[in-house]
Amino acid sequence: MQTICLILLLVVVAALGQSDFKALLELRKGFEEDPSGKVFDSWDSKAMASDGCPQTWYGVICVNGHVVSITLNDVGLVGNFSFPVLAGFKMLRNLSVSNNQLTGTISNVGSIGSLEFLDLSSNFFHGSVPSGVAKLKNLVILNLSSNNFEGTVPSGFGNLKSLEYLDLRHNSFSGDIMSLLSQLDNVVHVDLSSNQFSGSLDLGLGNAIFVSSIKYLNISHNYLVGKLFAHDGVPYFDSLEVFDVSNNQITGAIPPFKFVVSLRILRLGSNQLSGSLPEALLQDSSMVLTELDLSLNQLEGPVGSITSTTLRKLNISSNKLSGPLPATAGHCATIDLSNNMLTGNLSRIQNWGNYVEVIQLSSNSLTGTLPHQTSQFLRLTTLKISNNSLNGDLPPVLGTYSELKPTTSLGKLPLQEVHDSRENLSLGSLPGDLPDGLKGFDVSSNNFSGEVPDNLSRFPDSSFHPGNSLLSFPYFPSSTKGSPALVNLKGGRYRMKPAIKIALIAGMVGAATIIALLSMVIYYRTHWPTHGTRSSKGDERSEGVQQEEGPSISSSIINKTPSQFTCTT
Repeated sequence: MQTICLILLLVVVAALGQSDFKALLELRKGFEEDPSGKVFDSWDSKAMASDGCPQTWYGVICVNGHVVSITLNDVGLVGNFSFPVLAGFKMLRNLSVSNNQLTGTISNVGSIGSLEFLDLSSNFFHGSVPSGVAKLKNLVILNLSSNNFEGTVPSGFGNLKSLEYLDLRHNSFSGDIMSLLSQLDNVVHVDLSSNQFSGSLDLGLGNAIFVSSIKYLNISHNYLVGKLFAHDGVPYFDSLEVFDVSNNQITGAIPPFKFVVSLRILRLGSNQLSGSLPEALLQDSSMVLTELDLSLNQLEGPVGSITSTTLRKLNISSNKLSGPLPATAGHCATIDLSNNMLTGNLSRIQNWGNYVEVIQLSSNSLTGTLPHQTSQFLRLTTLKISNNSLNGDLPPVLGTYSELKPTTSLGKLPLQEVHDSRENLSLGSLPGDLPDGLKGFDVSSNNFSGEVPDNLSRFPDSSFHPGNSLLSFPYFPSSTKGSPALVNLKGGRYRMKPAIKIALIAGMVGAATIIALLSMVIYYRTHWPTHGTRSSKGDERSEGVQQEEGPSISSSIINKTPSQFTCTT
């Protein structure tokens, strides 16, 4: 009896395995191309183990006659992925086919109740998400990002009690943002960015468990409106580390976030936020903020001192901030205050410390000169201070910054104020010790003067002009046609190298000598009949022959020494 039961059990297991095996063969039929060859070469109908499992099939894991995992990431598969053929899988826990070129819809996915990980990212799947997804109660990770899904997200996500990771970014999902967020419970990672979600963010209507458990929340690049946390202020996020609401239409003031003690990255750029800059975000506090992006808003008022020891990247560009530059920069590596209304002296940056790597202050109303005592900027890679009201010389210390990139924009240094009409105009000069490895250089539309250093004169004329009319070159820029000794551009006088001057002088002396000799030859050829010595016995015939034999006479003249010539008056 026991033997019969064992046989029946093996038959059932084999039948179940055969079912999974046949389903995979059916799935393979939808694949049109396999550039890697990994699937087409290994998914062989003859390669089956005794328990009915596919044997040595790429990306397939089978246990006791049941397929438990299909992982076909990054193999370049092209074709249709048929979910209905997988409906009979009873033990499938992982289905991952990311970064291929697969198409199809995810119909019947709800029948695979054993699924824990579903990753369809970076393909061409389309259609809406079926309500059957809510039946996947064991689901831990759901990644549908970078596809062509559309429509509203179905209700029922509240049934997914095990869901921890939800990524729907880069699709065309729509609907009210809170209708989805309010359903979520224990998730720690939610990315809904780059879709068409609308509504306002009011987490007071959400689940308290969600607020306390979420660590990563990205809802950027949507159509959200209204104030940020309008009714509940900033919720008591116990675990939130990354919060990105950039590129929406959020209005109102920025909440202080003073109770969000674990927040590392805060991105609120490209909205319509107004009011002043919350000082607490820039100062030492209980926060551990490392990145703050408030760019492209309507913030006003001054920028206080930056004293945070954790903040590394600060971007508050393209606002309406005014007043002087911050006196200190904490431990920031990147500071972008460009396109504001900041005033005062640029020299304040000399106290920003040696942590800074990128400084962007373009398009403000800064005055003064670039400080000469900036040797602490040994990590500086980018310096952009164009479109301000700066003057003075560029300090030679810039040449000591070995990490400074060719993209650095030094900006316009205008004429200094002339207090006496007899006083010479003072213009900024180009430093002679900029790195020789520069691949690009452009100081056009400025008022630099003086001689262009040798290591910069290799750049074309467009690197220096228009503008800079009083710059002079050791030789003429390669892109400008004309003689370096004779061409002036807009009043600029180009000085030649000593070797060129010597060559020109030598050429002029040689030319003068040749002209003098030719003049003498021509003179004596034309006056020889009256001034030359004739024979007293010569007759008219012989005289005519001598006159016709001009070349012979010239040869004789040329061969004479100066003492052999006589002149008569």
